[in-house]
Amino acid sequence: MKQSESVENIVKFSHFACADEPESGMTEMQLEAFDLACEGLEGEESLANSAAILNVPEARRNWGRAGLALYGISPFGGVDERLKPVMRLTSRVFGERVLQPHSPIGYGATFYTSKSTRVGLIACGYADGYPRRASTNSPVAVDGKRSRIIGRVSMDMITVELEASKEGLGAEVELWGDVININEVSEVAGMIPYEILCNIKRAKFTYIE
Repeated sequence: MKQSESVENIVKFSHFACADEPESGMTEMQLEAFDLACEGLEGEESLANSAAILNVPEARRNWGRAGLALYGISPFGGVDERLKPVMRLTSRVFGERVLQPHSPIGYGATFYTSKSTRVGLIACGYADGYPRRASTNSPVAVDGKRSRIIGRVSMDMITVELEASKEGLGAEVELWGDVININEVSEVAGMIPYEILCNIKRAKFTYIE
């Protein structure tokens, strides 16, 4: 610190390794080590990431550094009623078919219909950033009604089950947002929500105040 600088300009900070794993005890250990190291030092403090802001009151010092919570996503998985998702990824059904029982769908023929099934094609795929590993059984919402992906995610297209909806061509399909929580998608894909959010590309972004 230069002699002319004020202590108000100094910020002491650390970053938690396991704040999203409350049972680990690591956050409490880090807090204790931080407070011991900074004892007697003047200046403001910044410690809490999203998980600590939500779940560790003693870590809420002068400044917080929210990340995932800014998107309205719980860092603990599932849904947190205190948070509202701010991003929706949607597409529309541009093709519809009725497939007979034991019809294969998608690359690798990893999914076969077990009965007569209405399916829809939507214009989104892993080239747009949707995770390829979130294939069969990854949740979607067709016109606000929960359904699922069937078959593998392709580069530019995804096949969705339309049985839960009476709509077909032109129906909106939400991949995550108000109905489908992105934590559900990340669990199926074996990823963290951050990875998925950072991968979105080629999509048209519409900003709503």
